[in-house]
Amino acid sequence: MIACEAFSQGKLLARPEANEDAFLIVPGRGYVVIDGVSDRTGARIGGAATGLFVAQAVRRAFLRFFAEDSGGPSSAGGWFAGAEDLVRRLSEEVEAAYAAAGVAEAVAADARLRGGCAFAAALQVGERLEFVALGDCGARVDGGEALLFPKPLDSVTALLRREAWRWFEARGLKPEACDALARRMVHGGLAHQEAGSPTSDPDLLAHVSARLWAKRARLWPQIPDTEFAELIAGGIAHGQDRFLNQAGRVLGYGALNGAPVPGRFIEARSWALAEIGTLELFTDGYFALGEGFGLAAWEAAARRVEAEDPHRLGAYASTKGSTPEGPADDRTYLGLRLR
Repeated sequence: MIACEAFSQGKLLARPEANEDAFLIVPGRGYVVIDGVSDRTGARIGGAATGLFVAQAVRRAFLRFFAEDSGGPSSAGGWFAGAEDLVRRLSEEVEAAYAAAGVAEAVAADARLRGGCAFAAALQVGERLEFVALGDCGARVDGGEALLFPKPLDSVTALLRREAWRWFEARGLKPEACDALARRMVHGGLAHQEAGSPTSDPDLLAHVSARLWAKRARLWPQIPDTEFAELIAGGIAHGQDRFLNQAGRVLGYGALNGAPVPGRFIEARSWALAEIGTLELFTDGYFALGEGFGLAAWEAAARRVEAEDPHRLGAYASTKGSTPEGPADDRTYLGLRLR
């Protein structure tokens, strides 16, 4: 008998409905965690933030796919034709959701309105467990080495935020102000700060730029100068999307948003079902792995990270830190005991 534990916590404690993560458990068919991309435009589709809209569309799609499998020995997993085919079908389902919501033309005209999500799925196909992931959700089998797929550009934008944070801290600002201003910096990048605002200070921009370029050769020698410059100038709002689903770019990364996804960004593994004892799926809101199987261990890791690095500037550097409103990111855990 399969036993499972699952938990999802949004980053806005007073607004649990804003949680852009999701999970799905269909015993004997499949198990999925989904991480909706945090909205950066303020756009809404059907009243929901774009990342939440896409995450829920993908969850409904998986439910539909699982329903296509009658569960019989001869038909088990008959809908599954490989990782790339699955991602293609999911992309088509997202496009269909845009059309049903009446926004197909709008998202075709402005890719930033598409939203997006990452996911990790374990699918029971006959006597095998097929794992498919896109984006920065992860997995761990039998407590071994985790499968992690971080976006390559996140380490750059996390450092941009940290350098800005430390600049304001050195000038005596309180942590809340440092966090708000550093978020503004990493959101807009060095070239898109509002004139006259603290984040447009020429000395600040020159300092952060110099620090980033000084560390580039040592930390990221594989990143072309042109891509590095493009990312730090544009930040998350104006630079990051230029690398989305772009297979020819070093900083390219994959996500589901309805557009085609290059195979380079799709991860796939396959295991004999009888050989798997435990499986854990999780979104990137867990900045550290649990020391053992189960939600208690993973939540203990989350509390430890929160105590050690609440602003996410040190060992767990990120593009955002925790605030009085809640933790740094939505987080979701799904643990399965298969035998």
